[in-house]
Amino acid sequence: MGKNHFFTRGMTPMNATDEFDDILVPTDGSEAAYNGAQQAIKLAQRNAATVHVLYAIDMGDADFVAVPSDIKETRTRIEKKGQTFVAEIEALADDAGVETVTTVTPNTPLQAIREYVDEHGIDLVVMGKRGRSDPDKPLIGSVTNRAIGELDVPVFTA
Repeated sequence: MGKNHFFTRGMTPMNATDEFDDILVPTDGSEAAYNGAQQAIKLAQRNAATVHVLYAIDMGDADFVAVPSDIKETRTRIEKKGQTFVAEIEALADDAGVETVTTVTPNTPLQAIREYVDEHGIDLVVMGKRGRSDPDKPLIGSVTNRAIGELDVPVFTA
C-alpha cells in the first residue's frame, strides 16, 4: 500500500485484508485528512462498511481569552467549517456508493475520536499522517501519534 500504514496497539496483527464494518475518518479539513478519507472509502467499498466522518470543534483556550459573544460567534464559525469538511467527505463517499454517518462535535480531536470509537463500535480509524496543526511534521502529527498509542482499534494512516 505504498506510504500508507496500519498501526495496532498490543499484539493483534492486522493487515489490509481484514474485514471492517465501521470505519472512522476524523477530519480537520487538511489534505492529509482528505487522503485518509479516500483510503477509508476504498476499504469501505471492499468490506461493504459504513464510513463515519468526524470533526471536532476544538475551542482551545478561547473560553478563557474571549468575551462570551465572541466565543459563541467563534464556535458557530468553526462548526460551519466542520460541517463543510464532513460534507465534502460524505459527497466523496456517496459518489463511491459508500454509506456515511457524519458528526460535528465539541471536543478536543483525540477525545472526540476516543469517545466516538467507544460509542459506535468502530473497527478501524483511518486518518491523515498529520493535520492542519502539523503540516511540516516529517513523519506523523501529534493527534495521529496519540491516537495510534491510545486507541484499542487499528489505525490506518494515509
